Amino acid sequence: MYALCVDTRTSPRKNVHMRTTITIPEALLGEAQRLTGKSGYSDAIVTSIEDYVALRKRLSLLEDLFERKAPQPLARIKKSRRKNAWSS
Repeated sequence: MYALCVDTRTSPRKNVHMRTTITIPEALLGEAQRLTGKSGYSDAIVTSIEDYVALRKRLSLLEDLFERKAPQPLARIKKSRRKNAWSS
C-alpha cells in the first residue's frame, strides 16, 4: 500500500474541489486502471467512483420499482389486456 494524493481541479462553478491523501492497495489501483482503461491514477479513481455512483443510482431505482405495488390488481390488468386485444 502507498499514499496517493488526488487532485480534482475543475471549473469552480461546476464541481467541488477536493484535494486529499488516500491509501489504496497497489493491486486494487492496478485493477482499477486495467478495468477503466485509464493510465493515470487520478483518472482511474475518478472513473471508478463515477461508475460506482451510477451503479448505486440504478440499483436504487430498481429497489424503488419493486417496492411499489401495482396501481391495479393483477387480475384487473390481465382482464383489461384481454379486452384490448390487437386487431388488424
